[in-house]
Amino acid sequence: MEDVFPVLPFRSELYSPDELFAGFSVDDPASYASTPDFRAYRSTLLAPNREVGMLRALHDQSVTEQRTTLLEGRRVVAIMGGHAMARDDAAYQQVATLARSLTRDGVLVVSGGGPGAMEATHLGAVLANAGDLALTSALADLATVPDFPPAAGLVAPGGVVDIDMLAAIHRWQVPAFRLLAELDPGGRGESLAIPTWFYGHEPPTPFASHIAKYFSNPLREDGLLSIAVDGVVYAPGSAGTVQEIFQDATQNVYRVVDGRFSPMAFLDTDACWSERLPVLPVLQALFGDPQYRESVVVTPEPGEILAFLERR
Repeated sequence: MEDVFPVLPFRSELYSPDELFAGFSVDDPASYASTPDFRAYRSTLLAPNREVGMLRALHDQSVTEQRTTLLEGRRVVAIMGGHAMARDDAAYQQVATLARSLTRDGVLVVSGGGPGAMEATHLGAVLANAGDLALTSALADLATVPDFPPAAGLVAPGGVVDIDMLAAIHRWQVPAFRLLAELDPGGRGESLAIPTWFYGHEPPTPFASHIAKYFSNPLREDGLLSIAVDGVVYAPGSAGTVQEIFQDATQNVYRVVDGRFSPMAFLDTDACWSERLPVLPVLQALFGDPQYRESVVVTPEPGEILAFLERR
């Protein structure tokens, strides 16, 4: 049973990076495979049965309950964006800087918890209590391994692990774990990552203080957008981020979350949203001009996004 369901179905608290990555070593390229996070991902590619399905549902329900407890009385802003965003991209630095400012403002930032823009979100949050130069230094350290490697075939159906891919992911993980080890645990800023084992070939970031990891991707994704009642920032991305934009738009049109319209901010680096993926005319048609002008901002400047969210 441990192979097909290696985590507890009931939880009294959210995951921490220490729990999910127990057994990880920066010196052992195969060590990630022994962690609870990887073993849970591998279990999703084994033959399921009814009992396993029930346990996964119980697990995800308890994660939702603990996530709700964490958010009580908190301002929450989500930052969405592409998993392929490199650590040396200008947009990565912009996201990290914005997340740091929001965290310093008392906002709890959340993301999907994976690489790219998601990692940048939690990097900025974890360094919120450090000096401004700490982020510059961290970005330089992470940029030594800038790109998340192709990993879609990390575990084949049946559970066979691609050792070369595992080693490539480990090389990408090492700078983050080394950076985290240098930070005083008591001085780290808080943030919430909400990843899923459906995309388990993308490890969650260890920079997040709390990790609400789900087996069900639809439950995780819809819930992530629902909790971001104080705004959602869309950093440059691709198909997955476009999907999230219109999920959020649907929630806003029908006011499904406490009757509220959650502000939408588009970080338009390199004209991602105004030209490359021109989603804005559709949103304007859906919302109508007055609501669009009030609740949507499009800018390449993180400072303008911060000011917009503060006004809202």
